[in-house]
Amino acid sequence: MSGIQLILAVITLLCAVAFHFAGTKPLLNVVDYSALKDPAAFNRYVGKLMLIPAAVAALSALISYSYPALAVPLLFLFPVSVLALVVWIASGSKRFAGNV
Repeated sequence: MSGIQLILAVITLLCAVAFHFAGTKPLLNVVDYSALKDPAAFNRYVGKLMLIPAAVAALSALISYSYPALAVPLLFLFPVSVLALVVWIASGSKRFAGNV
């Protein structure tokens, strides 16, 4: 089970790197990039926040490798961290909004 969590950590880390180096490309379809003052800064902001679920998945993999009985309960931490990330991005995107 720790292998699944490790794969989730790697995929999330790759997404974080993609967001960080995306520049002004619109990667999130729910965000109006034309209304943002600095889309590159917003993508870097999202990239930094994507490191949180990656860290949660990596720590869950490490703990479930050491204690296999905790693998299934720890697997539920990843979706919770992703949902928290979505809320954090939605609330933090307002500071990147321009005067449109």
